[in-house]
Amino acid sequence: MSKAGRLIQTGALSGERRQVTALFYDIVGSTALLHQLDPEEFGDMQRALHNEAAAVIRNNSGYLEWIQGDGGCAFFGFPQPSEDAAECAVMSALEIVERCEQHFGSNLKVRVGVATGVVVLAEASNPTLPHQTEVIGIAPALAARIQSEAAPNGIAVAEATYRLTSGVFEFEEIGYREIRGFNEPVALWRPIARRQPSDRFTASRRVSAPLVGRDEEIELCRRRWARAIDGNGQFVFLHGNAGIGKSRLITEFRRDLERQGVDTVVFQCQPRGRTKPLHPFLELIRQLVAEASKQAEPDRDAIVRYLRSLSCEVGELDAEIVAFLMLGKTQESSGEAWLIDLSDEEIRARAVEAMLAVLTSTAASKPILIVVEDLHWADTLTSALVARLPEWIEARPVLTLATSRDAIESHLLDDPNVLAMQLSGLTAQATSELIEGIWETTPPDGLAAFVYEKSDGVPLFAEQLALLLRERTKESIQDRSAWEAPLREGVINLRDLISTRLADLGPLRRVAQIASVIGREFRRKLLVAVMEPEQLPISLDEAIEKLVHAGILRRKSAGANDRFCHVLIQEAAYDSLLKSERRQIHGRIARLVQTGSVSPLPDETMAWHFELAGQPLEAARYGIQAAEACGLRSAMYEAEHLLDTAERQLVQAEKGDDADDLLLRLLAIRGPVSAALFGRGGERARSIYERGVSLCAEHKDQDRAKWFPLYWGWWFTAPDYETQRARSDILVRDLEGSADPEVRLQSLHCAWATNEDAGQHLHCLKCVEDGLKLYDESRARFSRGRYGGHDARVCGLGERAFSLWFIGNDAGSSKSINAAKQWAEHVNHLNSLLHALEFDIELKRYRNDHAGVIAAADRIAELAEAVPGVLAKATLFRAWARGLSKDKEAGLAEFEAGLKRQREIATYEGAPVYEGMRAELFERAGRNDEALSILDSAIAASIGSGQVFWLAELLRQRALLRHARHEPEKAIAMDLGRALQVAAEQHASALVSRARLDLKRLGIRAAAPDA
Repeated sequence: MSKAGRLIQTGALSGERRQVTALFYDIVGSTALLHQLDPEEFGDMQRALHNEAAAVIRNNSGYLEWIQGDGGCAFFGFPQPSEDAAECAVMSALEIVERCEQHFGSNLKVRVGVATGVVVLAEASNPTLPHQTEVIGIAPALAARIQSEAAPNGIAVAEATYRLTSGVFEFEEIGYREIRGFNEPVALWRPIARRQPSDRFTASRRVSAPLVGRDEEIELCRRRWARAIDGNGQFVFLHGNAGIGKSRLITEFRRDLERQGVDTVVFQCQPRGRTKPLHPFLELIRQLVAEASKQAEPDRDAIVRYLRSLSCEVGELDAEIVAFLMLGKTQESSGEAWLIDLSDEEIRARAVEAMLAVLTSTAASKPILIVVEDLHWADTLTSALVARLPEWIEARPVLTLATSRDAIESHLLDDPNVLAMQLSGLTAQATSELIEGIWETTPPDGLAAFVYEKSDGVPLFAEQLALLLRERTKESIQDRSAWEAPLREGVINLRDLISTRLADLGPLRRVAQIASVIGREFRRKLLVAVMEPEQLPISLDEAIEKLVHAGILRRKSAGANDRFCHVLIQEAAYDSLLKSERRQIHGRIARLVQTGSVSPLPDETMAWHFELAGQPLEAARYGIQAAEACGLRSAMYEAEHLLDTAERQLVQAEKGDDADDLLLRLLAIRGPVSAALFGRGGERARSIYERGVSLCAEHKDQDRAKWFPLYWGWWFTAPDYETQRARSDILVRDLEGSADPEVRLQSLHCAWATNEDAGQHLHCLKCVEDGLKLYDESRARFSRGRYGGHDARVCGLGERAFSLWFIGNDAGSSKSINAAKQWAEHVNHLNSLLHALEFDIELKRYRNDHAGVIAAADRIAELAEAVPGVLAKATLFRAWARGLSKDKEAGLAEFEAGLKRQREIATYEGAPVYEGMRAELFERAGRNDEALSILDSAIAASIGSGQVFWLAELLRQRALLRHARHEPEKAIAMDLGRALQVAAEQHASALVSRARLDLKRLGIRAAAPDA
């Protein structure tokens, strides 16, 4: 087990460095009191003090480490980190003294010491020690020492704690004291009382940090803009570490263009956005449509109207596709008709094309600037869209600026209109200019050099450190030790700097904390609702204005959401909350949405809130809904991630019918997602469906029809044909009484396909007859995408054509295959038409119609350019016909190449027929030994798999090959005898006739198969 996974008494992590505030309290003159009082009386007082202290510490989120005799030790910011640890410790010290005065008067007094610093939390190496976690650092020792410097019923606070809390409490200076074990005198302070909250609000002020050190990058952007406005669209990619100034550079450039009247649109990828396809674009469009339509949650018609109004560049289909993507819910309405017949990749491509049309819609009339920020958080569809942008805008007056922490994909640099810029840190000179811009007066000498050294040239780090020093130190101080204080206090990285600044905001920080739980961006109405139980001394609008003024929040354009200036600020505010409090706020947000008190949030966002609220069942429910929407939009990686999270939540949820139902729903969605990502024939998809059907069997009250997609997948992913046939029988039996005719039809769809493969032609024909009675064209439009990718009626007519041919009804077979092709043309569905042509070409092969096979292959080639699996099959049939009727060598070479390709890209479900054709070609080329080996393997594979519809023909073919090789008559007679028996058992009179004709022609008598 990893260190992080071990259970330790305090819950701390082994070897963690953390800023902690230590508090020590001690009874004044305890020895003298023992001489004055009876030990039992003194013990009662001592216990009462410890109880009061423990309650105070607990109420202020502290951890009472130990009590011993007349004193005790507590830590704040441990075991759980807390940015207001120092504040809570000082508050506890004041309350301990206050309670001591209330309860004991002059009879008993205490001294309290408080100190803050970075400590190491480490597991004790000796398991027999009383505490399993050691807190190692200066702060505990200093707090223990300085409490003796306090007056009776007084408090001594060390310098670091004073600096962290001076904005919250009023202090008076105790002065420097020599402390045992410390080489230098230590400055001490005495807290008097908490300041009035209003003082902290008025202390907030706006400091504008200038953009420095980016002149060259700004100039490059201007040059690219000049090219773009001439109709030569440009794509500029800025990348670098967090805080390096990507967004700031773009903001400055945008302001320059906006002053010139240029239209600018900004899209922001979000930290949790990877689970929502095209999330940065759809959210902004939703806001714009809501504003234009006066609908808080715009419907499809409002979205389509708005998008069509943008420009003639946005077509009706583009608008419908974007509306479909925005609505999020899975719907089976005519509005989604465009995606029914498309593959996953085609759906993704259409979605990207439609969104690109919307994004650049106004470029037909004037130049525009498009900004896409934080691509390191992009979902796969957003990444695909950005990859298409350089080509899409090439002849449009568009400049796209994109930012990411990661470098651009190398293949995008091949486009001449793409420029990648990696932002480096600030120089010493640029840092000096930044400090001068922040400081309201001349900054102290050496300060710029100090900030440059500590910030390592990272602009946001330099800015935040300068702001902290500006707020914490006197303007005239030029003492490096004063500047070092925040770093000695544990403020050692960018997030710590931001956290410390947040701690200085007083009640303003509470607004930032709650907003951070909503996310990087937040709706004002939602924040108002979440903040309702909170008490603030000023209005929320005023508090937000002050946070904007302080550089914590940024207001977007009118009517848009508010947002944190930087994601690191949002994360620091979020981390400053205790986990228990975060859970409460997440739960509050989720309840407000569920009850309809505020506008709905996306399903994936609701899943996140419920997860962190500790409600795993609801988290799973919303996560599954979001995954279903992703799957429908062919965003399979996003769906897989959401399903992983949802399944983890279900493991934590309380067992019951709801959890079982959600798990079955999850598996029904996960099956197609896994098949798309990892292959339909893979073990991963098979195990998902087997698990789903097993769960249905365990819960006999489950509606089989409701979970038919699981049963269908279970059938489809069967490991062999015999298993698949047996499963199809189960489907037909279990669903025979279903009230849903489409489910009954699809169960028969499974059955007729597998029974034909098994040579059960009469049963196949019965299944087709029963199934086609249930067929409904309107339902079929939606079912064909779910079950096999083709129309069930086309499939039934094709399988009927096969079985009719086998049982000797050639005329009926021809009539049925013609009906299949006609119906495929009628429904105008490419995959169904190709499916009909696959039946047609194979039937022509059965009849040895070489010219017909070539004609059918040519027809497939005209249609199947985008369907390589079907194209590969047609290649095999054409090569066979060519090799037997024209050029045997060329035919064989073409067949072998096609077979290799077929095995790479498609399933090998027609193996018996393909291997029989291959053996014929080898025999035709005079390579009889190889032909015999092929037939031996094909016969064994056919028997082993249960796919035996062509077995009689393979046996007959081997008998003729053995005759040509002058093998013993007994072996030939044995093969023909087995062929007769198999064909007769299958009622395949067409194959019976062939075997009898060969026996007569060869003048031999069939041997009994078991002889």
